[in-house]
Amino acid sequence: MQQRIAHLAGDRQILAILLLILGNLTISFGDVIVKLLGQTQVTPYQYIALRFLLTSLLLLPFWWRLAPSNKGWGQWKIHLIRGHLLLFGSICVFISLMYLPLATANAVFYAAPLMTLPLAALLSKEKIRPLAYGISLLGFVGILIVLNPGQWHWAGGLALFTAFSMAASNVLVRRLPQGRSVLATLFLTQALAIPVGFALALPGWQPMNGEIWLLLIGICLMGIIYQSICILAYAMADASKIAASEYSGLIFVTIMGMALFNEYPALHVYLGAAVVIMAIGLQRKLK
Repeated sequence: MQQRIAHLAGDRQILAILLLILGNLTISFGDVIVKLLGQTQVTPYQYIALRFLLTSLLLLPFWWRLAPSNKGWGQWKIHLIRGHLLLFGSICVFISLMYLPLATANAVFYAAPLMTLPLAALLSKEKIRPLAYGISLLGFVGILIVLNPGQWHWAGGLALFTAFSMAASNVLVRRLPQGRSVLATLFLTQALAIPVGFALALPGWQPMNGEIWLLLIGICLMGIIYQSICILAYAMADASKIAASEYSGLIFVTIMGMALFNEYPALHVYLGAAVVIMAIGLQRKLK
């Protein structure tokens, strides 16, 4: 019986790893579409406002069917803060992908897990082992190698802010009650940021053709699919056993950057990304 249980657990872990790889492939295509949108007349603010609106409209029918106690209104302040963190973080994603190669920008985005620990200590008063700070510092050294200060581009700073917004958003999730509805969290985070999104977008609004609308809808669907896959995968196996699969995203965007945009990362990008991934791996072993 124990062997059977162990075999089933192993099968679930393999399936979870495959799901995460599929999810990262999906979101990598999303980054490609964002980079393509950056070559159109659509402004970053317009793109984000419409993405948040379309995602909310897609989720609204499912959120509406939730029981009143599961709709998440009791934690609206946390959802409001998270929504605006992700709003400005997403704007920075758009701009950084316009000016940086896919591989470089995504390597910097991996700073998010490294920022989570110090932010958790600051915002949630969590006790963090001193060694964890050293590992985070190692990760930031990797980020500096990726960005290569000798060839600094201001878009690298926006990519770092994206990582910060993701880390802060993840820390705030811990303040939500146990047993919360993931669907409600996804919906309210997007919906509550829509007014500010459109306030930023309307002054520079540009007309859009059908092709751009299709790209926007595609990005929204990919984002929802990615988040759903992550929720499913991490429910099937321990995070420490499958999280390394998320590094596949860096491989995917590197290949896509080469094939689609003729972006061939320099040696320092590979070296810095390796240091970042090593730091994240060490950080997870401390948990």
